[in-house]
Order: sequence, then structure tokens, then C-alpha cells
Amino acid sequence: MKKTISVVMALMLAFSMLLTAGADNASSDKLQFDTDGNFRIMQIADIQDGPFLPGIVTDFFRAVIPEAKPDLIVLTGDNISAGGSSVGIHGADLLLVEVAIDRYMSIFEEFGIPVAVVFGNHDAEELVSKEEQLAMYQKYDNCLAYDADEALYGCGTYNLPVYSSKDANKIAYNLWMFDSNMYDETNGGYDYVHQDQIDWYVNKSNELKAQNGGAPVPSMLFQHIIVNEIYDALLEVSADTAGAMEKDGKYYILNPENTADGSVLRESPCPGTLDSNQFEAAVAQGDMVAMFFGHDHKNNFIVEHQGIDLVNTPGAGFGSYGDDGRGVRIIDIKEGTTDYETEVVTYREYYGDDPVFDARFTLHGSEFEVIDQIAAFFKYIILSVARILGC
Repeated sequence: MKKTISVVMALMLAFSMLLTAGADNASSDKLQFDTDGNFRIMQIADIQDGPFLPGIVTDFFRAVIPEAKPDLIVLTGDNISAGGSSVGIHGADLLLVEVAIDRYMSIFEEFGIPVAVVFGNHDAEELVSKEEQLAMYQKYDNCLAYDADEALYGCGTYNLPVYSSKDANKIAYNLWMFDSNMYDETNGGYDYVHQDQIDWYVNKSNELKAQNGGAPVPSMLFQHIIVNEIYDALLEVSADTAGAMEKDGKYYILNPENTADGSVLRESPCPGTLDSNQFEAAVAQGDMVAMFFGHDHKNNFIVEHQGIDLVNTPGAGFGSYGDDGRGVRIIDIKEGTTDYETEVVTYREYYGDDPVFDARFTLHGSEFEVIDQIAAFFKYIILSVARILGC
């Protein structure tokens, strides 16, 4: 009986919310540097929630986006929680996933910001495939995501050129979007970027190079799961070192010699089980400026390794674990250079010492004790009412 009720409620919710869904055409707009040679990206990692995505997240997006004014939003996987968007019936799950996606995509569409999407390990764990989800994203006019070659392993590996401010037909920068896949069914653990995807990247990189007079086109990469080489870039230390993170019996901290100021390592990075040659291929191609990842919700770092920055962005959602570092990453690219600037805008920094927000954050944060969340609920209600009444 409970199962039947939950399915009916889910269907009612889905139908009511989908009335506002977008059109059926993917955007064909070109990405281009502005007249001052600037291009801004907002990376959003690990929203990882379902059709009931809480207002604290959507309110944050609605507040930050018009202030940041990004030229592109990149969703780097675990965009939804498949488990939180499933009742175990494919038809119902399709509707629930559409609603979950619409909770944030409708906001991005409202602001008219182009969106690129890659998938994580949690997006398609249940009945709705990545291919079905990609089709849902492509219903929005502002969606740029596509599958460059359906024969490639995974779904949604592609590239997005950014054109010059001076010549709308000249590619001045390139953005690689990779499906880092889900789980390694042979060896256990997380999956990785497979060889056919790497071969596609090398061929496409060479094609862009040829169009650019033989010079590599400066590029950035976005995917969910970090590459194994992160552990070559970290500093191995003894087990009793303060803040050390354990991986396979070894302990690591950020290396101050190759790490940007303000970086934090709050959990052990979780790359794929096998070390593919994705990173080696990027080094060999000479086009990669930085690689951006999500997946490890508490980490926020920029670590240089063999001329490429490995950048981890903390999670933006409350549907899974996290901490005070939750937020979104802003990336500013300057045309004609390989320089870029980046920062993470956190909820805490954005809302400051606002007591209403503080109570709301505690209420939704799974890292807090239940008793603290109950207290935060009542505090949030009281403070919110007082604010409305002008007290």
C-alpha cells in the first residue's frame, strides 16, 4: 500500500512540475569571448538530489548566478541522486528524474545561461539511463550537452569550442567534457575514462591543432572522477601527520610547492580503480591548462602536476555529505593566454553571518547531529517569522 501511495504522489508531482519544462531543442549558440577577451564559467558539482531539491540550493543558485554572470554553467556529475529519484518503476522514474533535472535546469534556462553537462557515478544508478537523461537535458534551449560519438564508452563525451572575440569563426579556446563513467565492474571501485574516449580526445585535439596553424588550442577539461595522478601530485607523509588522508595504506597532504593558496584536502581523493593514460595523453598533447573535477565533496584545491592544474570543486548540494565548503566554482579565462583565475563561492561566504541562513544550513546539512537539526528547524521558523514581521 505504501509503495502504491508513493508512486501516485511521485506521478502527481512529476506531472505538475513538468508543465513548465523547456522546449525540445538543444541550443546551437556559439560560446565566444566578450569584447574585452573574457569568458566566465561557473562549475557546479554534486547537486546530488532528487525532485525535492531543497530551496536552500535553488535560492543560492538564483542569488549567485545574476551576480556572477557566467557565460557558461558546467555541471560536473552527480547532478541528481538516482536513488532519490526512483520508486523502482521505469515509467515513474522517468518522470521523477525529469522533475529532479528541471529543479535546477529551469533556473539556468530562466537566466538564459548555456549549460554543459557531464555525468557522475550516481546519476544513472537506478532505472533511468544516462542516454535517457541526456535527452531530457537537451529539451532545454540552453543545453549544449551532446554525445560526440555514440560508439564511445559511456555517454556525453564531447567538446565545446570558445570562439575569439575578434573573429567569430576562429576557435580561441576549447572545453573538453568527459564522461568519467560509474563503477569498475571488473575490479570494483570507481570507473575511469576509457581508451576509446582518450583516442577520440587525441584525434580531436590534433584536428583543432591543425586548424590553429599547428599550435595546440588552450583547453580545459571537466569531468566527475579525478585522475589517479592526483596522488603523484600530493605529498606522502607519515600516518601521524596532521590532516593526512589515507589511501591504500599510505598518507598524503597537499604539497605546498605545487598547491595554490587556500586549497583544502578534507577527504582522500577517489580516482578510478585503474590508472588509464588519460592524464599522460593530455600532457603529450600539450593543450591542457587545467582539469576540473567534482566527486569528492569536501575537497577544494588547485594542484599543479606536469604543467597541468588538477582542480577539485566541492559539492553544491545537501542531498549527500558535505561541510561548510559547499558552493560553486567561478573560472575566468582570458583570451590569448593560458592564464585563468578561479575561486569557490561558498554558501557561508555569500550569506555571511545571517542567522536565518545559519539555521537553514544546519537544518539541511547531513554533517550535523539530529538534535542540532531539530533545534535549527525551530530557530529557522522563529527567525523567519520575525523577519517577515519586521521584528
